[in-house]
Amino acid sequence: MTSSSTKKNPGESEEIRLNRFLAMLGVGARRTCDDIIKAGRVKVDGRVVEEPGMRVVPGENSVSLDNTVLDTLPYPVLLVLHKPVGYVTTVSDPSNRPTVMDLCKRYARKRRLFPVGRLDINTSGVLLLTNDGMLCYRLTHPQFEIPRIYTVKVRGIVDERRLQRLNRIASGDRRGKKPVQVVEHLKTAGKVSTLKLTLREGRNRQVRKMCENVGLRVVQLKRVQFGPVSVRKLPLGSVRPLEKNEIDKLIRMTS
Repeated sequence: MTSSSTKKNPGESEEIRLNRFLAMLGVGARRTCDDIIKAGRVKVDGRVVEEPGMRVVPGENSVSLDNTVLDTLPYPVLLVLHKPVGYVTTVSDPSNRPTVMDLCKRYARKRRLFPVGRLDINTSGVLLLTNDGMLCYRLTHPQFEIPRIYTVKVRGIVDERRLQRLNRIASGDRRGKKPVQVVEHLKTAGKVSTLKLTLREGRNRQVRKMCENVGLRVVQLKRVQFGPVSVRKLPLGSVRPLEKNEIDKLIRMTS
């Protein structure tokens, strides 16, 4: 068993909880994944597992849900969705809210797709989808520091002092290393300012919490780029397959 305190280098295997792995693949929220596992619907290396806390190594252990393998496939599918506000980033939703999969039915008919990471229901923009569990895991792993670029509109005065506070919160304790995040002030129109944030790891409601910590209220949040992939020229709610050069760049970033 690998100690969780041991720092891994990019590309090395890491054990993670089974319920977390399923949640990362967009199967559902962590509690939903717990219920799915306890119901005996998940197999690891061909054996039914009913313990959500079991640790697996993505890419080494074969994980399947309802007899559909979630691990690496020889020909991965990679799509980009221009996600609108009002859709939850899960494969299914117990409250019957619209999910991002409702916008991808054309591509999901003959394959199991799941989102790469999450955007909350009130956030729009770039969302990748794939059928490759290991690729999904690597694209979302903080060790690879794949940049995600957001634009956020906020109410409140964005002066130099507040901007510096935002950057301190964003960077955290990096001790001279390259900041994980960078915040820039783009413009102010009336009482609304637009910021650009470059994040190199994804955390739940991270941008909103950062802004709230300095007294700014988020009125609009959009992810405009994930690594080399953007939603320029892609209509809201539309999906397209990634181009070969985009896939090659993403794979290089996770190698």
